[in-house]
Order: sequence, then C-alpha cells, then structure tokens
Amino acid sequence: MLSVDKRYRKRGIARTLVKISMEAMKLDGVEEITLETEHDNAPALSLYESLGFIREKRLYRFYLNGKDAFRLVLGVPALEDELESEDEDGEEIPSNSSNL
Repeated sequence: MLSVDKRYRKRGIARTLVKISMEAMKLDGVEEITLETEHDNAPALSLYESLGFIREKRLYRFYLNGKDAFRLVLGVPALEDELESEDEDGEEIPSNSSNL
C-alpha cells in the first residue's frame, strides 16, 4: 500500500517512491509489475498511468468495503524505457543515441 499524508501531497513523493520500487523490482529481475487501486482513485490512476501502467482489468467488489478496483500492469521493457527517459524531477532526458 502506498499513501502520502495530505500535508505532503503534490510534491512528487508518491512518484519518487513508486519509481524507487520499480527500480528495485527491475534489479530483482521481475518481468512484469502488477498492482491494484480503487477504481475511483483518480490521483493514483493518473500517477500509475503516467509511469506507463496500463489498466488490465476491472475487479468488481475487490475490496472488503465492496469497492471495485482496477488491476494495472507494466512490463519490464516499458519499465526500462520509463526509468531511462526521465530524470529525478520527471523531466525527459535526451537519448544518448547518435544519428549515424
């Protein structure tokens, strides 16, 4: 579970925590990252989708409170591209490939 105290939101903390977790999973050799979040949690969905996650499935009454969830997935190739294309502030980093 990932949660940032309301007083500290909108500072990139969640994005940083997710990216650190993604990097650790990449180093562990995972092939795919899967997660679930409540279907109406727009900030979380926006964050995960901005990092390349794709909604795979809606899970009806997934949580004990009866709420639905979305399952999101990210393959490792997409993970490598995402981590290599952004700096710490989420800014795009130019590719090092040369034009031959």
